[in-house]
Amino acid sequence: MKEFWKTGLAVLVLAALASYIWFVERKQEPKKEGEREKVTLLAVDKAKAREISLSAFAGEGIRLVKEGTSWKLTTPFAAPADTSAVEAMLTSLEKLEADELVADQVTDFAQYGLDTPSRQVKALLEGAKAPLAVDFGAKSPDGGSLYARKPGEPKVYLVASWVEGSFDKKPFDLRDRDLLHVKRDDVRSLEVAGPEGSYALARTDEGEWAFTTPLATRAGRWSVDGLLGTIENLRMDSVAGEAVSDVRDAKQIARYGLAKPARVVTLVTKDGVARTLEIGGAAPDPTATPAPSPSPSPAKKGEKPAPPKPTKYYARHAGSGLVAVVAATLADDLAKGMGELRAKRLLEVATYETEAFDVTAAGATKTYAKSTTKDKDGLDKTQWKRTAPDAKDLDTTKVEDALFKMGGVEVAEFVDSPSAAPAYGLDAPALKVTVKAKNESWVELGRKDGTFYARRNGDSAILKLDPSKAEELLKAFSEL
Repeated sequence: MKEFWKTGLAVLVLAALASYIWFVERKQEPKKEGEREKVTLLAVDKAKAREISLSAFAGEGIRLVKEGTSWKLTTPFAAPADTSAVEAMLTSLEKLEADELVADQVTDFAQYGLDTPSRQVKALLEGAKAPLAVDFGAKSPDGGSLYARKPGEPKVYLVASWVEGSFDKKPFDLRDRDLLHVKRDDVRSLEVAGPEGSYALARTDEGEWAFTTPLATRAGRWSVDGLLGTIENLRMDSVAGEAVSDVRDAKQIARYGLAKPARVVTLVTKDGVARTLEIGGAAPDPTATPAPSPSPSPAKKGEKPAPPKPTKYYARHAGSGLVAVVAATLADDLAKGMGELRAKRLLEVATYETEAFDVTAAGATKTYAKSTTKDKDGLDKTQWKRTAPDAKDLDTTKVEDALFKMGGVEVAEFVDSPSAAPAYGLDAPALKVTVKAKNESWVELGRKDGTFYARRNGDSAILKLDPSKAEELLKAFSEL
């Protein structure tokens, strides 16, 4: 009986081992007929890479060196490098694979175009005396692959043609093209000066934006965020001058329109650092298609046609000798002026953030509060109640619709130098709503001679409203 037990156990172990082997073998995809196993041609440890060199037979060489955590271009010129672009090349070098080994004892490399390689890539690792390198030669007869080899070795491989494309870079492709190096979420204040006027904005502790100059008035959160996004993503399209001095190259500076910049943008980030961008004159755009000249009409005979709208501008980070050419996107946005950034909605309310609100109308104040409970499925269920002067459960959808309507009322006109409150019916407001969310905000509606006006906290302007929208808002809150 004892021997039978041992035999049974051995059978079970063997069965388990056989099952494991079957499972592993099953997971391996069988090679197709004629398919060869890939060969690792080069393996570079990204973390240890300290230098990268790219040299083309018919072009200039490029050398990049890592300094601390950043990469620098040292050849053909000295400049900060785009770290993400360098990292992408290193990713290609982590495991550079060949599709197949063509020959392992080659003496005549000319037949493969490897006597004078079309491109050589080198990577020097920390602690290494010599770099890892690969040469790329001619295309294979079918054009889908390239011949390649490690310098000094007799073996020739075939690699996919797109592999070389990972290293087909010009110096400008690898340089850092970011002019300001600023993240929109880090910006705490913004000043703009230009032909449309000057203004300044500041971000509150709650993340809202408001103008501080020329008057205290609210700014549209998403409008300002969009402008900051354009600034964050500003990249130079080309370099007009590498080391231009205001004193030494005064004529050059004037030619770029930077002696007296057309527009100046100053940002202050949360660390207290200020960055100033100067935008000068229009720059030539060789890629632009000239607009056809319209035939002059008899009525406008003799008038000069309007000049084409610029697509590029000269710009620089103030204090830097680098003058860049940038797309017109930012200049076009700034040309819209302060009005483009103003809060054009009466009060933007996020209903999910609102915890309570008060409504004052006809001399009486009512208070509303939100509570959250779990339903039978364990999901959050929102319930709005009136808590004063009497307690009453309300239709939550109706309450949220009323709050949402405040964001649907657009400002028809801003009165930036208002008269006294009675001129707008705001000495006895028809409605006042105080919303309690992350911070407390309020808005008052007044009516004078059939026209609706409003004012809101943190805003010195009086707002003229669309009458039909204002009426809808009054009705929505009166029904709660």
